[in-house]
Amino acid sequence: MQDTLINRIESAVNSLLIRFAPVWYATQSVQNMTLPDYAPLNPLTTDAKTWFDLPAALMQTSILLVDEAHGWQGLGKELEHLAVQKQVHRPLSITRLTGARELPSSDAITQAQTLRDAALTDQELEAPENEETFDQQMRELPRTLTATHREWDGRLLLTSHELLPQLLPLIRYAGARQRDAMVPATVTIEGIRQEALERIRNKYWWFLMHPQSAEALVVLLRQCGFSAISSGPLGKDGKHAFFFCNKSSQGLNKVILHLMSSKRSAQLSEFGRFLSKHRHRFRTP
Repeated sequence: MQDTLINRIESAVNSLLIRFAPVWYATQSVQNMTLPDYAPLNPLTTDAKTWFDLPAALMQTSILLVDEAHGWQGLGKELEHLAVQKQVHRPLSITRLTGARELPSSDAITQAQTLRDAALTDQELEAPENEETFDQQMRELPRTLTATHREWDGRLLLTSHELLPQLLPLIRYAGARQRDAMVPATVTIEGIRQEALERIRNKYWWFLMHPQSAEALVVLLRQCGFSAISSGPLGKDGKHAFFFCNKSSQGLNKVILHLMSSKRSAQLSEFGRFLSKHRHRFRTP
């Protein structure tokens, strides 16, 4: 009986604070809120199936926001066209390849950080015996190698994974001797439209965090009369979520700045800022 009374009093006080001091209430709440760490965005592995798929995440979020009936359609349209792709035909060094979505069932390969590291540590790989054999096998490679360069994290994904059995011994030979191993390739460059990104950053706070954190923040801020939205769990594993809120409210800005100062980078990342600072252009050695 006493606990019920205390809970009612606490609920009534919170309702009054939310009504008459929403910024103070939200600021105190985010400070006391326990947020789980989100999973590593890009595990250091050759297994590209574990990497964060940014274009897919942007498209998933865009569809959600465009269908949302509370003023998020503009942001949804910006996100829809934020990612851009272009194809180039360039020589590519096979020792620069980071990973692939289909890999041989070998721990030495899947636990390595790059395909070069994998080839150098896999003792079962038989590299060419000499330079003449290496050059001959390089010439015999099909001229159909395709890859995707992700400008936002610098990773180079081998998409013609069927060539891996031929490539790995050559990567082992070239990597051990610090020599170039250039082949003609069709490279898809995944980039970000910088002008669109700046428009988003000027209008919105954009964070990456654990889905539970994003949902809890949306509930709290909406209780306090602020506009906020979450993408929900992203991708197949659902370990990440985007969180957005508008920068037009000074009170909300105060809450968000307090949130950023009171939490660790493993709990939330200002993703718009991250994208603006990470741009790895594709370059041919």
